[in-house]
Amino acid sequence: MTNIQIGIRTLIEFILKRGDLVPTSTSDNSMAAGSRIHRKIQKSRPLTYAAEVTLKTNFEYLGTNYEISGRADGINRTADEVLIEEIKTSDVKFSELNDNTLDLYWAQAKVYGYILMTTENLDHISLQLTYVQTPDEQITTTKIEYSKSAATSFFNELINEYKKWLKLRHDLNESRIASAKALKFPFPEYRPGQYDISKVVYKTIVNKKHLFLEAPTGTGKTVSTLFPAVKSMGEELINRIFYFTAKQSTRKVCEEAIELLTAKGLSLKSITLTAREQIIFPEEQDIVADQNPYMIGYYDRIKPAILDIINNEDQITKAIIQNYAKKHQVDPFEFSLDVSLFAT
Repeated sequence: MTNIQIGIRTLIEFILKRGDLVPTSTSDNSMAAGSRIHRKIQKSRPLTYAAEVTLKTNFEYLGTNYEISGRADGINRTADEVLIEEIKTSDVKFSELNDNTLDLYWAQAKVYGYILMTTENLDHISLQLTYVQTPDEQITTTKIEYSKSAATSFFNELINEYKKWLKLRHDLNESRIASAKALKFPFPEYRPGQYDISKVVYKTIVNKKHLFLEAPTGTGKTVSTLFPAVKSMGEELINRIFYFTAKQSTRKVCEEAIELLTAKGLSLKSITLTAREQIIFPEEQDIVADQNPYMIGYYDRIKPAILDIINNEDQITKAIIQNYAKKHQVDPFEFSLDVSLFAT
């Protein structure tokens, strides 16, 4: 059985994140300050307090075991209560945090609570959110009581929603594997040197090695490397292919090769990722993020946009990304990155 690990924060943000996409820049200094504050708070806690406690649970779905894991900032155990503390830091005042940010903070603590209560058979615990505004280290503490029944309901709703996306990815993978396994070389015969290239590429993948290849123009290098890589997908040796090129002409050749393989029966989602300045809309060029209509409410619209493009397109090029981004009013560059998680 395949085992896949999913971070609790990753799970929470994928399912529950709402609102605007506002790019943030985190300096080394602010990261260091956050880490220092975490350690300072943890060291100030009583001897009954354990810091950085790993918590994990798992579930099976469609032949795969998913491990959900994360580290609680702290757990304090006394005769009167068991308390999980989630510590968050940022430059923003607590009173200025939006509702979704607070929901995400609490959701993370709630999942920790669910895992701890189910693991240790507890009926209820306390959850504490400790928020520190980094510039002046102003601390705001909020505490709630949390029952096992509420935690179970919350976690099940979260996982059931996540399973919809796991099912989508599973179905895409199954289709890709079956079609890649049955795929034949797209031409009646190999050009001189093509078979040797394909053979060495496949062996390199099987042996998990690196290959540096140089061949004359006109050899057919693109299809000679893509075809064995795709075939290795059919054997489940790899599950993703990255094709990097700095030139638009070679990008076009790669897209044409994928189109050719698709015409021969390959069922695969491919996406062309483009530099931000080359794909965003003209009206985004000179506008700040919090006034950009393609970023305002981005997370409220992104999931329907992903489903739309994945269910209707196979070869997702720059133009197609822009069309769907315009349709759903999402930033095309950020949209392309989110869609790439389902390109398989």
